[in-house]
Amino acid sequence: MNSISFSNAFDVITDNKEEANELQVRADLMIALRDIVEDKGWKQAEAAEVFKLSQPQISDLLQGRIDKLSI
Repeated sequence: MNSISFSNAFDVITDNKEEANELQVRADLMIALRDIVEDKGWKQAEAAEVFKLSQPQISDLLQGRIDKLSI
């Protein structure tokens, strides 16, 4: 049985190394921001105020909608 390994999980969905790296950075950022919101016990409106985002943007972030997060 042959195995294939990838240095980045997003290498599986794109052959473009820059795109895979950007997706990884966005995912890492989303996880970090989500962890902060959860650790602080903030409601979405509170997080939106702190991060200077809208409540719907915070909702997208917390739901893991990576396509909605730009860097």
